[in-house]
Amino acid sequence: MGIDLGEKLRTLRKEKHLSQEKLAQYLNISFQAVSKWENGSTYPDIELLPKIARFFGITVDELLQVEQLDEKKLYEEYEKKAVEFYRNGEIAMVLPIWQEALHKMPNNVAVKEMLMSAYFDIDKVTYQKEIVELGTEIYHSACGSYYKGQAISQIARTYAACGNQKVAEEWACKAHQLMHCMEMLLIQISNDGKDLTENFSFANYWYLNELFFMGARIAECKNIPGGTEYAQSVSKAIASVYELVFPDDDMSFEDLRRLCVQHRMIAEDEIALCKKEEVIRYHLTRALACAEKSVSVKEHELKHPLVMNWRVYDAPSDNKQVVRLLKQELSWDCFDAYRTTDWFVGIENQLNQLL
Repeated sequence: MGIDLGEKLRTLRKEKHLSQEKLAQYLNISFQAVSKWENGSTYPDIELLPKIARFFGITVDELLQVEQLDEKKLYEEYEKKAVEFYRNGEIAMVLPIWQEALHKMPNNVAVKEMLMSAYFDIDKVTYQKEIVELGTEIYHSACGSYYKGQAISQIARTYAACGNQKVAEEWACKAHQLMHCMEMLLIQISNDGKDLTENFSFANYWYLNELFFMGARIAECKNIPGGTEYAQSVSKAIASVYELVFPDDDMSFEDLRRLCVQHRMIAEDEIALCKKEEVIRYHLTRALACAEKSVSVKEHELKHPLVMNWRVYDAPSDNKQVVRLLKQELSWDCFDAYRTTDWFVGIENQLNQLL
């Protein structure tokens, strides 16, 4: 068996001040058999293990000295490691963490979902096979709607990225429509005020996240009706919503990065449209403000009624990511015409000071 079962039996028996004969009598065997177990020359038949465990008031796992795996605690340990890498932009470092976690917890759906997401975030085309396999397992499991939704989303987007639009649409159609989604229904049926406000804040916070990503998809679409003018109007609207819900830019590190990107996109689109310098200056200045504030985000709860009590966390250990991102984006050729203006030089100097 690869374990010292004989020593375990002897210890249990002596702790309870019982004789070999007493155990043998309970099991309807000879005491010589018990003696042989304890000295390691033989082992009990497998069908006797439950009876032996009951005799001592323990589980078979305890009898066999099988380590009891606290999956919740173990998952949280892996999650803590992964989150630190992810928030610091080291996404490739997340993959081996969740691969190891799945090896230890092969039936844990949360681990499968995180590993699927790691493959997706690193390179959905390269890891198409892995994403589809994990996502299909999750979809056909007895897990909750969140995990099924994640599986559908990432499988659909993976197929689309790989050029298989038909299968991507088939998977997308497996998802629940927005008006029938769990979050909206929970808000509509909740009778408890605390539950209602928590569901309301949760739904709004994540809808804002998805609004950003949908807007980014609009911005990158080359053949969208209305072209750059429409894309810019979407970016402006999303930035306005963020600034309404998070007054004074009181938001998470991740949200400040998103808002910084929105303002940079608006300025970039303005260069392609009317080239109004005051508009470009305003939005790049707002992008700078977001980058500057991201450096010093502290853990606290939000106060705006749409996201009341939603908790944001300290900026990651690499808290200069947004600053570096904006500095890199401002080096693009599209900004060359403004590079020598006093206001542009001022923005670049401020970024250098922050770094």
